[in-house]
Amino acid sequence: MKWKIFIITHGPIIDDYYKNDPLFSNEHYQFFNVSDIPIKHEKFKVLNKSDISDFIHLGKWYAEAEAIYNIYKCNLYQEYDYIGFIHWDFELRSENPFIDSRVTETIEKIIEQKDKFISFSTFDFWKDYSQQMMIDSNFPNQLVGEGKNCYETIVKDYSQYFDTQRTVDYLMTKRINLCSSFMCEISVFKELMKFYCLIIESKKLDKFDVDHAYRFQGGMLERYIGCFSHHFNIAEIPLYHRWSGYIDKQKKHRFQILKSIKKLIVSIIKT
Repeated sequence: MKWKIFIITHGPIIDDYYKNDPLFSNEHYQFFNVSDIPIKHEKFKVLNKSDISDFIHLGKWYAEAEAIYNIYKCNLYQEYDYIGFIHWDFELRSENPFIDSRVTETIEKIIEQKDKFISFSTFDFWKDYSQQMMIDSNFPNQLVGEGKNCYETIVKDYSQYFDTQRTVDYLMTKRINLCSSFMCEISVFKELMKFYCLIIESKKLDKFDVDHAYRFQGGMLERYIGCFSHHFNIAEIPLYHRWSGYIDKQKKHRFQILKSIKKLIVSIIKT
């Protein structure tokens, strides 16, 4: 099986992030630079967006979604049986000490088993729902709040497109991919991208982020992928996230969860 993972970056390429995987090579990994400033690397293959003549510019607020969208639209996936994506700030080793850190070898084994969807960043749906991120016309340019949870819209869009009866309640017990860091069999990728492109090209998310303050489009599109991923028996390879702000983000995440639980307990007591 022929496969490729694009490491999406806006410039940084940190060699040490890949030293733990002895099989890391240009055969299976390529950096995709979404920055306006082209970069070169003496060891690693880099595809700059300026190298692509028909690149479709979405805007930096689309984050890694701009790369995924163009890889599909520009047919850069067609020679592969599996295609994948990770962020530049993921180290190529597992965050779980009980999981083998030889990531490339693990991917090969999963592909041999013919699993269709691999997640490099997996979360319980209910935890992400509890962050209270919104898609709410009453609160444009506001990411988190008491308005309409983003998943109410995302799950509805998913159900309408795939003609299914999925609900938020159904997903509450599921594990989903996040951070747009995943790998899938090419027929699955095509199925995902038809849905994904429909959301992007409808521009339905743009009106909620006029100020471009939160990379809102990119954040919501990773959750569209997350909703799509629940349908599969996800093979998990939890990569170590090296971003310096990750710990603070997780602390805030846990605080939001505790806040939601407290609110639920208070409402139960009142009733």
